[in-house]
Amino acid sequence: MSMTNQLLVCAIGEDRPGIVAQLTEVVARHGGNLEESRMAILGGEFAAIMLVTVALERVDAFKTELHRLNGDSLNVIVKPTQRLDPNRFKGHSYYDITLNGADHEGIVHKVSALLHERSINIQSMDTDLVNAPETGTPLFRMKAIVAVPKSMGLQTLQEDLRKLGNQENVDITVQSRAEESSSGRELSAISAAVPPSSSRQDH
Repeated sequence: MSMTNQLLVCAIGEDRPGIVAQLTEVVARHGGNLEESRMAILGGEFAAIMLVTVALERVDAFKTELHRLNGDSLNVIVKPTQRLDPNRFKGHSYYDITLNGADHEGIVHKVSALLHERSINIQSMDTDLVNAPETGTPLFRMKAIVAVPKSMGLQTLQEDLRKLGNQENVDITVQSRAEESSSGRELSAISAAVPPSSSRQDH
């Protein structure tokens, strides 16, 4: 069995039909395997991040062909990476954080800064902007998955986010994920609203 390399492929370009087909055609041509991906239209641009595994002897040719797409209204970057150390988040608990409220500057920064100060790792984050059904007021929505060290109690995190929510006039909800933490302990479902907010639809 040949050795493989993991590569991150990032592509950004003006949105049009066929971008995904174009990228994955290169992956297939070089015997690569698309393991994970995130793709979305942001503004008028299409953005894709893909985790691809390619046989070691095919990596150079694979990267060369992807870089040729840079002249076809795409900007493509390829970066080697490696599998996440399974012990990196050992003992952490995983939570969903959702936020809903009137849009204003600095919301994501203040939430992420609070999490950083408490050594909480953001695993993923999605944000979008929608108009309120009746008033048309821009509403900001955010959903994040975070890994919380065992030294940080849930009640303390809830209280910190409650204070931030009050300051920013937004609703914040923290809920444990229905999956095992990296320590192998099954998490029970716990939710805290600051104050209760409506459910969020993923973009």
